[in-house]
Amino acid sequence: MELFLSNPKPLKVQAYTVLKEAIIRGILKDNEMITERVALERFGISRTPFREAVQTLEAEGWVYNIPYKGAFISPITIKDIHDVFELRFMLEIGVVRKIQQTINRKNLDQLQAITAAMNTDPSQMSDVDFMLLDKDFHQVLFELTDNERLISVFKQTSDLIRRIGMRVLHRESRREEVVREHRRIIEGLQNGTAEQEMEQHLNKQKQSFIELYQGEK
Repeated sequence: MELFLSNPKPLKVQAYTVLKEAIIRGILKDNEMITERVALERFGISRTPFREAVQTLEAEGWVYNIPYKGAFISPITIKDIHDVFELRFMLEIGVVRKIQQTINRKNLDQLQAITAAMNTDPSQMSDVDFMLLDKDFHQVLFELTDNERLISVFKQTSDLIRRIGMRVLHRESRREEVVREHRRIIEGLQNGTAEQEMEQHLNKQKQSFIELYQGEK
């Protein structure tokens, strides 16, 4: 998917969306300086929408500002990984505990369809598309709780998870592991072991992210 302003949404919303997605995908790197010129040349973003977007991204922690120098892409830290997984352990294990009591065939078919679409061959499916399907899988679990506050928390953290996950998926074996873990979660929702399967999935994912982080140091 090309990252360039091209739709009828307000320009500041488009600029925010494009820059944030560029950060998530790794097009804009950790600690890279992002200037008005770069934004215009690479993404078609003009001065005013750029400034408004950067203000929002800074408030959300995606960029940081150094006085008299400019805006830079916030790096992923080991604390980010620990914090987001502490939250995920608290929420997602409880989510599957709740929904396995009421999940039906239609719900299971939806989860299975998403998992089946997750191609483990990088030449057949991009990391971007794979991670979007991974996000869809977990979002469906949250939506099945019918709890808008839980769903909102998931949406707030899912982009950071995608950002980290994009770096892990260069290992084809991790794609295969994710698909197997998703299938076990689906099976667990049917036989009452979903909590254990989710815990194992999150532990594996956290370990992969930490190994990635340490390997980049």
